Amino acid sequence: MVIHLKALRLGGICSDFSCAKCCYETEMILSRKDIQRIVALGFEATDFCFYDDNGFPRLRNVNNACFFLNENKCRIYSSRPQGCRYYPLIYDSNMDKVVFDTDCPLSSQLSPKIIPTFEKEIRKFIKTLLSERFSK
Repeated sequence: MVIHLKALRLGGICSDFSCAKCCYETEMILSRKDIQRIVALGFEATDFCFYDDNGFPRLRNVNNACFFLNENKCRIYSSRPQGCRYYPLIYDSNMDKVVFDTDCPLSSQLSPKIIPTFEKEIRKFIKTLLSERFSK
């Protein structure tokens, strides 16, 4: 079965599948808006966020899993970071293109026709992340 655009809310397919594979051993880059949205929920930024050596704010892992993962569910799903919302679409900087993350068990079931629909938006998001780098 191939899932086409009309049936897809990016990230929404994951809530039904619940494997949470993307939530392990990942340190998602966060935008300023992501951090503000999560802090507004009552979390301290220093608890869930750290800055990497390149100046990007990243989602902290605890025991190799996302800080917000609890019993294979996201505690902040409705306020999750933008990168999580785009998943399983990711930006591959080596190829300079948007692709499906092959680590996602659902990626083989998704139609490649989805990619162009979201590519411009994802590229814009990448530019935002780059512009916010080092701005602690």
